[in-house]
Amino acid sequence: MSAAIKMIHVAKRELAMNDDDYRALLGRVSNGATTSLKAMSDRDHQNVIAEMKRLGFAPSSSSHRKLAGPFAGKLVALWLSAWNLGITRNRHENALIAFVERQTGIAHLRWVREQRDAHRAIDGLKIWIAREAGVVWPTVADGNGRGHKVAVIAAQQRLLGSEATYQDNPATSTAELDRLIAALGEQIRAAKHG
Repeated sequence: MSAAIKMIHVAKRELAMNDDDYRALLGRVSNGATTSLKAMSDRDHQNVIAEMKRLGFAPSSSSHRKLAGPFAGKLVALWLSAWNLGITRNRHENALIAFVERQTGIAHLRWVREQRDAHRAIDGLKIWIAREAGVVWPTVADGNGRGHKVAVIAAQQRLLGSEATYQDNPATSTAELDRLIAALGEQIRAAKHG
């Protein structure tokens, strides 16, 4: 397996992409030619990596070791939300690991195995994000995190001074929501940090 393919698999995991969104990304990058990574050229692989970086993937040589664990996907998603809301200046895994350690006393994210420890870190992030950015989290879980994404977009729009409130359209893929969050996040970070 090539290094690019390995990196794409790591990025998929770190971005907590479900299979449908992942296949949609491959199709988009290949201009509809394929949704199979194996059928893509090396140039296509590099384009997939570039798109995943645009969505918030930050490659590092050790990210596949550090961000493993049953709750890593949820914690990474919340951490990226904080970054895209301009709350944290550091989107990288070391900052998330340090936050989780402060919340749980557990030194590495991969060792967070108990539900109560995970909830301590997840709830800590959600409370911080709600307080700092005014995110109103959904009260009912939807299984795929869509409600959380919509809540982040609505808060981003408020932070940017938009009068409009984001109205979710079920036809919009979660990958498109992620792209919107990333684009609004760039605007917020530029406004906050110059």
